[in-house]
Amino acid sequence: MSERVAPLDLLCTAQTVTDLLGRAIADRDRLDTFLLTAGLNQLVEDRLHPDPLQLHRVADFLDDSAARGAHLAAALARGAALVLRPIAVGPGAGELRRLRDALGDTSTRCGHTVLDPAADQSIGRTMALPTTRRLRGEILRIPTCFRSFDQHPDDVVELAHRLLKDADRSTPICVVGVRTSGSYLAPLCAAALELAGATAVSVCTYRPGRPWRRAEVAQLRAVVAAGGTIVVIDDPPVTGTALAQTGRAVEELGIPTRAIVFLLALAGTDPPTPIRRWHTITLPWPQWSVHQRLTDEAVGATLAGLLGPGHEVVARHRPGAHGRSRARVRERYAVEIATDGGVTRREIAVEGAGLGYFGRHAVAVAAALPGHFPPVYGLVDGLLYRDWVPSADPPGEVAVAEQITRYVVDRRRALRVGTDPTTRLRGRRPAWEVAAGLLSGEFGRLGPAGQTVLIDRIVRNLLRVDTASIADGHTHARYWLRAEPTGALRKVDFHQFSFSNLEMTCYDAIFDLAGAAADPPSSTFESQLRSAYLAQTGETIDPEKWLLYRLTHLWGLGRADELAGPHIEDRCAEAVHDYLSAVFAVPQPTSTTTSAPICALDLDGVLETDPLGFPCTTPTAAFSLRALLVHGYRPVLVTGRSLPEAATRCRQFGLAGAVVEYGTAIYDHRNRHCADLRDGSAAQTMLEVRRYLDAHEAIEVDRRYRYSVRARSRRGPIPAELTRAITAMTGGAVRIVVGAGQTDFVPNGMDKGTGLRALSTRLGGHVALAVGDTAEDLPAFAEAVISRAPRNADDTVRAARIPLTRGAYQSGFAQACAALLGHRPGDCPLCRLPVLGPRTAALCGVLGLRENGVRGLATRTAVLAAVTATHNRR
Repeated sequence: MSERVAPLDLLCTAQTVTDLLGRAIADRDRLDTFLLTAGLNQLVEDRLHPDPLQLHRVADFLDDSAARGAHLAAALARGAALVLRPIAVGPGAGELRRLRDALGDTSTRCGHTVLDPAADQSIGRTMALPTTRRLRGEILRIPTCFRSFDQHPDDVVELAHRLLKDADRSTPICVVGVRTSGSYLAPLCAAALELAGATAVSVCTYRPGRPWRRAEVAQLRAVVAAGGTIVVIDDPPVTGTALAQTGRAVEELGIPTRAIVFLLALAGTDPPTPIRRWHTITLPWPQWSVHQRLTDEAVGATLAGLLGPGHEVVARHRPGAHGRSRARVRERYAVEIATDGGVTRREIAVEGAGLGYFGRHAVAVAAALPGHFPPVYGLVDGLLYRDWVPSADPPGEVAVAEQITRYVVDRRRALRVGTDPTTRLRGRRPAWEVAAGLLSGEFGRLGPAGQTVLIDRIVRNLLRVDTASIADGHTHARYWLRAEPTGALRKVDFHQFSFSNLEMTCYDAIFDLAGAAADPPSSTFESQLRSAYLAQTGETIDPEKWLLYRLTHLWGLGRADELAGPHIEDRCAEAVHDYLSAVFAVPQPTSTTTSAPICALDLDGVLETDPLGFPCTTPTAAFSLRALLVHGYRPVLVTGRSLPEAATRCRQFGLAGAVVEYGTAIYDHRNRHCADLRDGSAAQTMLEVRRYLDAHEAIEVDRRYRYSVRARSRRGPIPAELTRAITAMTGGAVRIVVGAGQTDFVPNGMDKGTGLRALSTRLGGHVALAVGDTAEDLPAFAEAVISRAPRNADDTVRAARIPLTRGAYQSGFAQACAALLGHRPGDCPLCRLPVLGPRTAALCGVLGLRENGVRGLATRTAVLAAVTATHNRR
């Protein structure tokens, strides 16, 4: 492996960046000298543009809110941030500004040395390394352009030439780099413009949502006053939102739209809509310079150089190996390697890994973990050369679980670091912050405030790392392949996701193990992983960490479009229910007699709500179910939801069965049997409805529903004209149930009451209790001895005079159970709750914040804050 700078940990402190810069200068490495100088400048710029108390972040959230007074609150938050900015910057602001000016100028001059082989190289040898005492605690941000995308200095040169084509090179230009990538692209672009003949080029950077400093405002206005141009540069945009925000921020300084130009490499061919009102000069993806380095001739020559003297290589491109992410290459080649000893044939992969020391990180990881990855030949110009793994027959799940666990354990040992830096990455989406953001949904519109004040602190404590190591970030089973049926498993995509633009940075090995459980090949895979980890380490996995990391990975899978929304919701709910069912496990076998009374329970609005963004239950509902079970009752679900969803909940909470899809089918969990209650005519009608809706591209039909039909439009329920058409088409043979986010179609004559009668006949025993909250539950109420509805029940239920509980949602369900049991769940020796440890109590407190609706939120928040503060003092 090269002796050049190749750090394992890319989240460097300012002092580490300075030390690496000294090494790069000593090695006369032009590219790394530029990258590290620009990185130091980025650290200084962010320190000079802080976000005290996350007030700018809160203001951005409020600006996007439709709530009354939100814009006024946002303005107040921004004003408070400006007042607090000097405190956040800290002492020595003048010294930081002087350092910023020096580093900015040096970055541009270093850019010259990268772009021009004939440029004066003395800049590196004469550079005085800066003192970074004012930057203690600052952590480098990784530039997406040169780490996660395959941008190259040659691309910046091409963009500069396109900008100056037919332009007056004497007019001033200010290049505004959108941080973080702009901290690197802007000085490089300035150097390219100067080399192309521009005579007056300056640079500044901007982070969307942060205010300009006075010197920056003066700089931009002076350029425009002299007839110049403001050039905005960033990495390839997805939505263009940050770029549009930057354009508006420049315009708000009084700069006309005609004086602003966007200079962008694109991951596709067209710029996103939000920036099309500005003049945009682009470099579409097919024109990026990386493609020139992927020709057969270029790959053969590069591999020969990596193998060393005496090797001649002929490479031939083979199809079918394109990268999974935008603006990132992966290509497959068949190569013939000729030496004095003969010719060797093999297949290799050439894939983007990052420029300079950002890319050499991949080589360092491969060297630290031999045997886990395909053989690596080296890195040249941002491209990693390794053996191709074609993937033979899929390996068995047990073997994959054991190999993933071995990899996680070996990685923790080989890539151990001294401290976990993620506690200092607020605002940069480390894993703990993503998890906290997910839980902050309990506060609804006040989510950012609740997260900043309370949830962040709780989650950071729950996810504290004892042994910090560099995580992989993407350990799903599909990334383990074997070249031959009996060959060893090898991890591919081993360098793409740590320190990537997808963030979710974490230094906990359990994070990687939970990643494999987030998208498992089967329902038993998670338990196989945990068993393998216990066998290999002797350590049990903390359940709170396991849940939070699973949710975090699922959020990441959705963000990367690797898993569809309904699947993410199902798996998030499953993760929460796995956790709660373990916390409130039934201490004795539940009743299996056919005479045990049945409790019929609705899901949505009773057992489950969705403040977290997916429907799941809460601690109160979980221990209420536990109380019913230990007292000999048999809870069953009576729901409009699908069979797979209901069956999973029966398994997790020990329920006897379920009425699913509004009574069209029943499920007996004891023997895992499902009975279709529809006759042939009803089944045919549902098939016709499904086919009709499938023919409409704008309508999504939920495939989990087998006996009824659930469909959605982009806005939720399907348009009224389609429902009328279906009613006419079926001759009125369907009943239409319109929900908040979908429309359901059910055969006439079937409802929760008919389904509950069928289920109780199959299971035996009478229905002692029914709990529901909508008109769809009225037929089930008629089958029960005791009927209750939580406070959130709809008007139809109220008009039917079903007794209401004082509490809403899961609190109301607990009170309904009390009406049956004669005491509140947990208040007798038989169903007494287990003693919860501080960690479990804290997470259950968060999960239970909204189980009585908004009405109980303030009180529960105050109690949780007090308990958390008391525990922290201990």
